[in-house]
Amino acid sequence: MNMIDTIGNTPTVNMDGMFLKLEYMNPSGSHKDRIALSMIKDAEKKGLKKGSCVVEYTSGNTGIAVTWIARSLGYRPIIILPENVTPQKERIIKLLGGKVIRIPSDIDGYQYAESIARECHGIYLAQTKNPANFRAHYETTAPELLTQVPKLNIFVMGVGTGGTFYGIAKYLKEKEERIKCVMVIPRNSMLQEEIFGKKEEDEEILEGFSYHSISTIIKKILDENLADDVMVAGKREAIEGMKLLASRGIPGGPTAGAQYYFANKLKKENAVATLVPDLFYKYPKIMEELSH
Repeated sequence: MNMIDTIGNTPTVNMDGMFLKLEYMNPSGSHKDRIALSMIKDAEKKGLKKGSCVVEYTSGNTGIAVTWIARSLGYRPIIILPENVTPQKERIIKLLGGKVIRIPSDIDGYQYAESIARECHGIYLAQTKNPANFRAHYETTAPELLTQVPKLNIFVMGVGTGGTFYGIAKYLKEKEERIKCVMVIPRNSMLQEEIFGKKEEDEEILEGFSYHSISTIIKKILDENLADDVMVAGKREAIEGMKLLASRGIPGGPTAGAQYYFANKLKKENAVATLVPDLFYKYPKIMEELSH
């Protein structure tokens, strides 16, 4: 067995009827290992040559996953990071052998990543519109979850690219139409404004959530009516959820906290499941707030 063989098949723990799939137990510490492997393998089928550059624009976890998997498979990872990503994530990417390029907020990261890929004659993975993103969760995460929680009633998941929610919700709906899928989006985001017609002020804290406009994959979620409900999460909900998780021995990151906050509200007599995508160790400022 090599490191890539350890991706997936993460455990799900039952906490009084709340089912938490521990995706931080993937090798690089997040569920993004699944999509990074899927996208790179898909690129190989389309002719990606060993030694080529693999480029991605990301808020961090995908960049970490792409870096170690690309390096393991013989490629050169170049990761484009927005300026607000924590320095811890940048250091991890560099330690794993990735090249990091930081860009200011007024630059279109997607177009920039495309230009870098052209310059180095490599490939831009484009996770926000790459079908191999959601296919990873449709083919692996969702079947695992339904096997682990056979009487699942409600699934709760935040959206960044939308790939995790789309892949899992689509699979669950096909197998058990009765399962309610709840999408969590960040307060003060373009996505909130586009869905609800307005956005509320809040501190941007949920790294990895969709602060950008509706992506190709999120549009598919909405067009196919895969989200039975949409919840809006901000700093307060994320911090409260993280504290609740920590009290149960799970040091989940802000995405996990926001998801757990709403999943806990929906539990009642239902079997509710969500993911714990990563851990709070990558978010030192948030850890400081949690300790007060």
